[in-house]
Order: sequence, then C-alpha cells, then structure tokens
Amino acid sequence: MASDEKKGFYDGDTGSPTGAEPVATGHVSRRRGLPGFSWEVRQEESSFAATKNASNADFDPIPPSKRTWTTGAYVAYWMADAWAVSNWEVASSMIAVGLDWKMAIGACVLGNTIMGLVITINGRIGAILHTPFPVLARMPFGYYFSYFVVVSRCVLAIVWLGVQTTTGGQCMSVLLTAIWPSFKNIPNHIPDGQGITTSGMIGFLLYFLLQIPFLCIPYTKVQYFFAFKSVIAPIIFLAVFGDTLHKAGGTLSKSTVITDGVKVHGSVLAWAFFGNLNGVLGNYATLGLNIADFSRYAQKPSAQNIQAIVIPIIFTIVGLLGIFTAAAAQTAYGQVMWNPIEIIELWMESGSHGGRAAAAFGAIGLIIVTLGINISANSISAANDLMALAPRFINIRRGQLLAAFIGSWGFVPWKILASAAKFLAFLGGYTIFLGPMTSILIFDYYIVRRGNVSVPDMYNFHGIYRYHPKLASNWRAVTAFFIGCIPPLPGFVNNIVVAGGQTTGVSLGGQHLFSIGYIYSFAAAGIFYWGFNRFFPYHPALLDHPDTGEEIIAAQDAKNVENRRASLNGRRESITQKVFSV
Repeated sequence: MASDEKKGFYDGDTGSPTGAEPVATGHVSRRRGLPGFSWEVRQEESSFAATKNASNADFDPIPPSKRTWTTGAYVAYWMADAWAVSNWEVASSMIAVGLDWKMAIGACVLGNTIMGLVITINGRIGAILHTPFPVLARMPFGYYFSYFVVVSRCVLAIVWLGVQTTTGGQCMSVLLTAIWPSFKNIPNHIPDGQGITTSGMIGFLLYFLLQIPFLCIPYTKVQYFFAFKSVIAPIIFLAVFGDTLHKAGGTLSKSTVITDGVKVHGSVLAWAFFGNLNGVLGNYATLGLNIADFSRYAQKPSAQNIQAIVIPIIFTIVGLLGIFTAAAAQTAYGQVMWNPIEIIELWMESGSHGGRAAAAFGAIGLIIVTLGINISANSISAANDLMALAPRFINIRRGQLLAAFIGSWGFVPWKILASAAKFLAFLGGYTIFLGPMTSILIFDYYIVRRGNVSVPDMYNFHGIYRYHPKLASNWRAVTAFFIGCIPPLPGFVNNIVVAGGQTTGVSLGGQHLFSIGYIYSFAAAGIFYWGFNRFFPYHPALLDHPDTGEEIIAAQDAKNVENRRASLNGRRESITQKVFSV
C-alpha cells in the first residue's frame, strides 16, 4: 500500500516528501526577457509534486472549479470531430478494394461502435481521476517506459496536426480565390516536386496564423467552440451534398458507387472487410488511447458515457453522406468525387457572383471544420504529451503552440500529402502500437487494480509505480506491449512497402494478421498483461482502496477560486480575459 505520507508534496527529483513550503498559487520565477513573461509556467499549490520539474497547474488533476464539461460538451466535441473531410472520405478506400457501399457502411458502423466503447471505457478513468493521459500511463508502464508511450503518441498527434493544417490551407486558398479570382494566377516560385505552390503556401501561412488564437482558448472554455462548430459543420457538408444531389437530378441510382456490387468474393472479400475495419478502428485509435486528456474535464464521470452512443451514430451519418455525395458527383460532374473541397472549387467555375459567394461560405465552413479537428484531435493531445516532458516550462497553451509550429513547419506536411505514400501508410498502420498501449491501460485499471490506484504516487517518481529502482519500468507491461505489436509487424512493413509500389516476401498469413492488427494487438497485450500480474504480481502497487487526493485538490481549489475573485477586486473581466483565461 502507498504510505499515508504521499498526501504531502513530493520532490520530483528525489521523490521524497519535502518539508519545504509548497509553491504559492500562481507563482512563477521571473527571468530577464519580455515584460510579464516567464519561462516557467504557473504551478498550483495543490500539486502533488513540490518541484516544477514534476508538474504544473495544467498537469495536476483538474480541480472541481475547472471541471466544466457536461454531457452536452461531449456531444459537441464528437460532433466537431466527426464532421471532417477524412471521415467524409472514409468509404472511398473501401470501395476501391472491392467492397460495395453497404459493406463499407457496415465496416464503419462496426468499427465506430467498437471504438466508441473503447473510448468510453478508457475515458471513465480520466473522468474519475481527472489526470491527463501521460500521468495515467505511469500506472501500468512505470515512470520511464511511460515516456516511450507518451512520445509515441505525441509524434503522431503533431504530424496529423500538420496534415490538418495543410488541409486548412487548401480551404484558405479556395476562400481567397473566391474573393479574388486572380489569386489562382499568382506565379509559382516554389520548385516542382515540393508538393505546394506559391499561392498554396500563402493559403497555408494564412491558415496557420489564423489558428494560433484558437489554440490559445483554454480547456475550460474550448467546448463552446466545439458547440459552434457542431452547428456550422453539418450545415456546410449538407449544403455540399444537397447542391451535388440537385445537380445530379435528385437521383443516385445512375452512379456506379451505388449500382456496383462487391468486386471480390470468398476469403478475399472477408479479409478486405477486416482490413478496412482495422482502418476504421485506426482512424481514432489515438483518441482511444489518450481520451483521458479530455474526459478529465468532466463534471461527473457519467458525463462522458454519451460517447458510446454518439460516436457510432454521427460517424456513420458522415460516412453515408460522403458516399451519397460522391455518387451524386458522378452524375453531376462526370466523375466520382470524394473530396468536398474539390466540389466547392467547382462552384466557382461559372464565374458568377453567386457561385463565388457559395464557394467562399463553403470554404469558411471547412476552415472552421479543420480548426475544430486540430484542437479536438491533435493539438490538446500533443500539448499534454509535450507537457509531460518539461512541465516546468510547458503548459497546455505553450504545448499547443509548440506542436503547431513543429507539425506545420518541421514536418513539411504539404510534402507528406503530395508524395509520401509510404509515410501515410506508416501513420495508418501505427494502430498496432496504439492497441497494446490502450488495452494495457484499461486492463490495469479495471481488472488488475479494480480502480484502487494512488493519484499522488503518479506524481512521485519514487512512488509505488516505479517498479524497478533503476529502470523505473514495469516488465509486465513492457513484455505484454511487445507481445501485442511484434506479430503484426511484418504485415505492417509489407503495407508500407506496397504503398511505395514494391513487394515483399511477407506471407499471406502475416498480411492477414495485420488486417486485424488493432483487434489482435489489443486483445493479446491485455490478456498477457493480466496473466503476468496474476502469476507475478507486484504487491507494493496493489492497494485495497483508491487514493485520488480529492480532499487536498478540493480544499486548495476553494482557496484558488477565492484568490482569483479577490484579485479582480470587483472589476469585470475584459472580453479577452473571459475568452483566454483558464
């Protein structure tokens, strides 16, 4: 059992309880630089770690006053996340490999139902403990190996943030062209093969600058932006569908997308279905792993349960509309068109003011869509991961900005989208690593520990979750992780090589195992992790009751709230303070 002393403050370097005075609320150390700016971030007094190298105000468990997400907030969150170009196009690859549209939707329904359950079950951990994913990862993996887990997730989030920024840049270019048609005639001064033109780079830069203030909206208020996007996004996508269907004469029956049946049969069809089901699971396997970064804001644990219902319903609707719009486009424009941005660009071809206005509003809507995706699925997740690496200097806001700069400029995402088929295959197949991490976290909390965990010890680097005095890692979790991800690895490599137009000697069985990579890796890692703990338990980390430190957090939160009120001294907050203050 964890000692009673753990309710005090812990030194992030030595892990021993310290008798030093805790850091004062809102205290930071000032160094020479910009006026009012400090390299060190604010640390709440209620932190379970005494040194700033171990935690900060954003990395601590969320206090009661900042648990602002209701059931409606989670509905808005997934409405904002689901209405995206990538989810609109999800069935395109399925139909391309021989499935008909009905089987494609079946894969979407089944995959999103499974992922909805995984997200809700895993999300409940964050909703109960109110700690971010990087901290929760220390429970099963130990302190040091948890950094491998966190970095693995962080890189993926940053890359996708850059890719979504590129998509937003394309929408910005459409908007600029709709307003100033001569924009598309800007001479190109960027060498061929770079995957972007001068006009495209202008659109990319403007979109990047536009998203900066949105990344600064604090987590306690960002749900209101999600609610706004959850209204705007359906209107835009339904407008694209309605206009395309109208131009197609109100019928879908003439499109091969609808009329064609399955093009493969037997076992080939079955494995094609499973492969695409795996792709659907992989689409949000990242959030399946780190959903605690959002569920920790729940007012009560049950607030996030709605995700199990919302996810399969809304994602299926978006996928269906994508299929029907692509089918209508074949009749309306003479070709199957999956990308709604391309359809909106066609609205300007007539040169009429009405067409340009429609394209401008459509582009604005898609810009809002991509902004919401980058916040909900990428930037906040990456920020929490970066914060785990340097909590003394990085909070959520700084982490979001840092991730945006790295993802948008360091990874040159426009080149990834233009030419790096192998890299995109790598990102898509990364689920074989995310599945084991997710299942180990779930099995650890619900089955091995039965919810009896110590939050203070998660912030104590020499606490009960250290497991080993030197390696600070749990061999049970590490071994189970590799058992989950190594068998599908040959198929993963084959998928990358094939995407590059080459072939490998990987057996058909290896390829098939990768087709169910997420399901296999999730099940294998979880079962083996449970088995290792059943026969080789680590008794110091097994408690008979949970210790969330809620009394300490709540008491200090009440003081912090009173101090904030006193600091206002009867003054009203400005609009900027209301929007951007935590």
